[in-house]
Amino acid sequence: MSASRLRVVAIASSGGHWMQLRRMASAFPDDTIWVSTNADHASEVAPGCYRHVPDANRWNKPRLIWAAFRIALMVLLIRPTHLVTTGAAPGWFALVFARFLGARTLWIDSIANAEELSLSGSQARRWATEVWTQWPDLVEEPDGRRAGVTNHGSVL
Repeated sequence: MSASRLRVVAIASSGGHWMQLRRMASAFPDDTIWVSTNADHASEVAPGCYRHVPDANRWNKPRLIWAAFRIALMVLLIRPTHLVTTGAAPGWFALVFARFLGARTLWIDSIANAEELSLSGSQARRWATEVWTQWPDLVEEPDGRRAGVTNHGSVL
């Protein structure tokens, strides 16, 4: 696929997930579409492309459904070829919808989760092209089964 045909989306919830994603910005193409739950983040990626999506979590089901709908619409309109996320719920939804469209997807689990994958990260294993963690102990389940997670050393 030629570079001009790449459509990379980098998405994360505001806060720590967004900070972790932004620290990897130099690894992304200049025309990456940045997506988060805080409209104020647009200034951080200017003059690049930024999309705002609703924030949601598992404790507010109606808002979660609304966020999923808006994220699905965004993914359908952008049609990313690649999607990278550090979480949480908005990143998970975008990853699932992007996979349905054939995009390659990468979930980078939160660096704060040293003892177990995040809830979203655990669910992402079923959908993501790849799941990364910086913690070697999280690559295998306690019973020795492969966890579907790759360790690449320190992610940041």
